[in-house]
Amino acid sequence: MTKLDLKIEGMTCGSCSRAITARVSKFDFTSDVEIDHEAGTGVMNISGDFENNRTQVVNAINKIGYKVVE
Repeated sequence: MTKLDLKIEGMTCGSCSRAITARVSKFDFTSDVEIDHEAGTGVMNISGDFENNRTQVVNAINKIGYKVVE
């Protein structure tokens, strides 16, 4: 497991955090997902191919209307 820290723009409330958590948690390679709308951050553990799985997480977050800042 490798820790992934993300800066996420566009979250305004707890529903935003829950939406991202629900989407990212669907991946079987993520665990311990913590999304904080107040801080604009996302932290999780990723197993397997880190770069490929990181890209999948970022794309999923961007696809539901938020923006991961690289």
